[in-house]
Amino acid sequence: MNSAAIKSKAAELGIQVRITDARPFLTEAEKIKVQYDRKLFRENGFWYKRKIDNFCTPHSLLSDARSIIGSCLFYLTPDEPDPSLPGQPYGVVARYTRRNYYKELKNRLKELAKFLRKEYGAKCIVYVCGPIAEKPIARRCGIGYYGKHSIIINPVWGSWIVLGEIITDLEIEPDDVLNMSCGECDACIKACPTGAIIEPYIIDRKRCLQDLTNYSGYLPPDIAQKWDNRIYGCSLCQEVCPVNKKVKPGQPMTEIGAIGAYLPLVEILNMNEQTYRKRYGNNQVSARWIHFEAIKRNALIALGNIRDRKTIPIVEKFTKSSNQLLKKTALWALNQF
Repeated sequence: MNSAAIKSKAAELGIQVRITDARPFLTEAEKIKVQYDRKLFRENGFWYKRKIDNFCTPHSLLSDARSIIGSCLFYLTPDEPDPSLPGQPYGVVARYTRRNYYKELKNRLKELAKFLRKEYGAKCIVYVCGPIAEKPIARRCGIGYYGKHSIIINPVWGSWIVLGEIITDLEIEPDDVLNMSCGECDACIKACPTGAIIEPYIIDRKRCLQDLTNYSGYLPPDIAQKWDNRIYGCSLCQEVCPVNKKVKPGQPMTEIGAIGAYLPLVEILNMNEQTYRKRYGNNQVSARWIHFEAIKRNALIALGNIRDRKTIPIVEKFTKSSNQLLKKTALWALNQF
């Protein structure tokens, strides 16, 4: 079937969509396996819990899948001033996390799926940040191309996008892959503070600050010293990208889970988990898979790097913690003063 009506409906919903077929992503699966064998993933990380072949096979989710409707939502908004004051330092939140664009995109894709069911009797499954290879889908359907930081770059919005998709039994005319690349540019590789981009398109996830955000383990000093004032996520490789630098921020496309660019570090360290999850509910920083002790560890590392002497008492408090991760991290942070 022609894709024009689907794309028109998607435009009404404020999203861009492009189409590809539902063939397995065999090349991508092999690349992931090679990285797995090179031990570039953490032992308790994503790939140790999911089967790579299923992740790269749409039919593992919908047995009679014929097409995939890939989509993206632009999330770049203007910079916000750091509200930190002496004794009240704030930690920075990565751009993609300042609002819950994932949930917003999923809501819009659900509306598109309703349209497909009503108009064409389609079977549909909607995923955003789900159990399917989203970046390979985005590449194959032409939403974007891989940057050397392994993130999808859209020609209009750069890599400031979240991805989602509808897997369907409809057979829809596919779009072409974009014949674009980063060329000779290696700005992201040079800028990565921990050297986690070990070669173009290959990330050592054990050193990537983004991946380590939710790792509930001790971060060695060489990584902690590069953590800066982060509380959640890292987007430095995106900040330096020449394509991204040309993209103009827009108005927020959702208010779901809006938490802003900074979170209060001392306040979070004084919170219990229930209060934290209630305060930042509906945002991915409080998602069920986020380890609260990892958030507190991040806050302690940030305090060690900020070196606001008025925060020494809260750091000292955690040097006596029964939680060995937080105690060890607090000892490192205190030593930075």
